[in-house]
Amino acid sequence: MIIEVLFNEVCGLNGDAQNAAYLQYAMPDAKIIYTSLLDEPYFATGRPDMILIGYMTENTQRRVIEKLMPLKERLCALIDDGVVILATGNAGEIFCKHISYVTEKLETEGLGIFDLTVKNDFFKRYNGKILSRFEGIEVVGFRTQFAHIYGDNSDCYFAEVIRGIGINPDSKLEGMRKNNLLCTHTVGPILPLNPLLCEKLIALAGGNAEAAFREEAVAAYEERLKEWNDPAIRFDM
Repeated sequence: MIIEVLFNEVCGLNGDAQNAAYLQYAMPDAKIIYTSLLDEPYFATGRPDMILIGYMTENTQRRVIEKLMPLKERLCALIDDGVVILATGNAGEIFCKHISYVTEKLETEGLGIFDLTVKNDFFKRYNGKILSRFEGIEVVGFRTQFAHIYGDNSDCYFAEVIRGIGINPDSKLEGMRKNNLLCTHTVGPILPLNPLLCEKLIALAGGNAEAAFREEAVAAYEERLKEWNDPAIRFDM
């Protein structure tokens, strides 16, 4: 399996860099390509089985959009072909139509894969836990963000929210999905926290491997599920 990690030197905040490390433990023979923001992505000419991109600063977000915009047609072809793309934290926002940076008084166009808009406000940070459900798998994690997404994602959401918020405080549908392009604000990092989800992604990418340290990972996941389902536990932090 070939896994490309995009711009890990600037897109791995809030633990997201560990998603690739966890996959490497699960699949020691997998080839993981770390592409710098200054390099041409492997996916521009090759076909990875999975692409990862994680949380970044807002300034980096604009640079990433600039980097990927000329490759939009290629990205769309890979999405249509079923390549797994996991975008965590604010990385998923780059696939929306438009981003407004309210505090900085800046506007930028996104890649436009989803007909949704992003509003980013440095004076309104949201921190919280989230419990959601993706294809029958309960997903636990954390949210830390300045931005919310607006529009109708009812036909393209990543997961149904059980506790917490969706793409914005009025929504119960979290993230976006198109084929195997999966965008979620959940960080933590998401794959080590959710070994069953990790196995699902490996299967979607055509692999057949268990999550790394499966017994311990599943035990920790089940303990966290108990905590996340406790009504006494606050989700807004």
